[in-house]
Amino acid sequence: MKGSIALALVLALGDAPKRNRRRKWSKKWFLRRNQLGHARLLRELRDDEPDDYRNFLRMDAASYDELLNLVRPIIQKKDTIMREAISANERLSITLRFLATGNSFEDLKFITRTSPQAIGKIVFETCEAITQCLQRQQAIKVKTIECLIAIA
Repeated sequence: MKGSIALALVLALGDAPKRNRRRKWSKKWFLRRNQLGHARLLRELRDDEPDDYRNFLRMDAASYDELLNLVRPIIQKKDTIMREAISANERLSITLRFLATGNSFEDLKFITRTSPQAIGKIVFETCEAITQCLQRQQAIKVKTIECLIAIA
């Protein structure tokens, strides 16, 4: 009898719902973005290898700075007590790298040390900001297909 009660207790406890383990807010290697992320590489390329900088972002430093100044007020986020915000500089460079390479967000996470979910949001928001700013600057003019065919 005692054995069957003990067995029942063990079985009952074994089937008890397990506590959910706390999930990490962020992977440890994402947290070292400031020390080891792509922003450091870009600064180095900008200073020492302008051709490689242009190849990396498909844009020279002067054009990048001009574009950053246009979109910064829209894409800049504020730091919180929980975490430091991804800077406007990093947001723009992530977006330009995505547009230049067409790599997946999963691939870009390794060079940028940013989660694929955040990259997806960053790319979408930054592309909207670029379009909005450049349309205001009248740098992008919408042409109809007929006009493009006539030019060709």
